[in-house]
Amino acid sequence: MRLNLRSTSPVLLSLSLASLVSVITPSFAAATEQVIKAPVQHLTTDKPVLMPLLLTGQVASVVSQTFLVPKAGDAWRYQIQWMIPEGTLVKPEQVVVIFDKSEIDNRIEQLEGTLLRVTAQEQSQSIELNAQLLQAKFDLKQAKLELEKAQLDAAIPAEFIAAKDYADNQFEQLKAASELTKKQQALSEVEDKTVATLAQLAIDKKRAQLELTQALSGIEQLELRAEIAGPVLYGRDPWSDKKYSVGDNIQIGRQVANIPALNDLEVVAWVNEVDVDRLTIGEPVHLRLDSQADIQLSGSIEDISRQARKQPAWGDSNWFKVSIKFENNQQVEIIPGMSVLVETEGHSS
Repeated sequence: MRLNLRSTSPVLLSLSLASLVSVITPSFAAATEQVIKAPVQHLTTDKPVLMPLLLTGQVASVVSQTFLVPKAGDAWRYQIQWMIPEGTLVKPEQVVVIFDKSEIDNRIEQLEGTLLRVTAQEQSQSIELNAQLLQAKFDLKQAKLELEKAQLDAAIPAEFIAAKDYADNQFEQLKAASELTKKQQALSEVEDKTVATLAQLAIDKKRAQLELTQALSGIEQLELRAEIAGPVLYGRDPWSDKKYSVGDNIQIGRQVANIPALNDLEVVAWVNEVDVDRLTIGEPVHLRLDSQADIQLSGSIEDISRQARKQPAWGDSNWFKVSIKFENNQQVEIIPGMSVLVETEGHSS
């Protein structure tokens, strides 16, 4: 018996198409959804990556000694007369900087002359005042004797002497009493004058001695000595960024040099206020010494200063200090003062 294919083909065709649609539709929908989602996912996850920051820094020591221009006298600035060569490894008590002492030397000569004059004046005034005091005491004693004699004469009764003599005796008694009062007042004035004059001369002498002591101490202050061992690094003028040298006149309080210790080193860099928010404490960085640029060191940001400061030689911007700890490399000899290029790792904004 032969089957009638024509009669059954429409039914089979419908079933076949239905099965095909049921298989194709989920795959097509899933593929379409992936195509739609792909650009959206790409747009949401593909954030711009910031370029690494490049900072200039310098090797420094956590422990260091700073040399400031001292206030050794009345001058507000001093000239550098001598400096030990930069980079010299010094020991404690070794002289590092000597400032010009000519002005303070002249001051010391004047103060020594003042002290001699005040001392001589004190001696001469003391002798003169003592003589006046002795004379006043002698005059007072003599006035007392005169009064005693006048009192004896005045005590003679009137009936035993002439009336005129009696009146003269009474007058001489009053006169002697008045003279005694004057001599007592004169002695008191001489005593007060002696005490005040000698006290003022003592003050003048003490002042002259103190000023001379300060001037002599200023001579010592104009010689700056090392307290720790390490290399000497010259300071820089804050306006021109030029290193100080012999012959420069520097304002008191300015840093003229410093000695960093050779242990516990760090890198001190500066970041502009515009970029400071791109740095975080603990962020890893790469370091390259200018003298050995082919060797890279690893480090991390240890501290970022909270207060910005001006660097006049760099313009009007504000700068933040960045302290960086780094890993020592035995192949590299690192000493304070070396210039360093600091590179941060780029990251997404």
